[in-house]
Amino acid sequence: MYELILTRNAEGDLRRLDAKIRKQVIRKLQRLCENCDEYAHKALKGKYSGQFKLPSGDYRAIYTYDKQTETVTVSRIRHRSSVYE
Repeated sequence: MYELILTRNAEGDLRRLDAKIRKQVIRKLQRLCENCDEYAHKALKGKYSGQFKLPSGDYRAIYTYDKQTETVTVSRIRHRSSVYE
């Protein structure tokens, strides 16, 4: 199982979410950490090149993962309309 790391920005984003949405996003992130090696990662382009997106309803988490250290680092969690700004 991979360790989940939230950046300061991601922590703030998570705190601002409605409790129901926050729970949904956390569950999705936990599943990612449990199955990271088998997960079909969705790569991003442009300024987010090298990072991946994790959809959770209308929200998106932007993350990277490292197989050597077995970590998933989340940098942003926002609504799909503003996450890529």
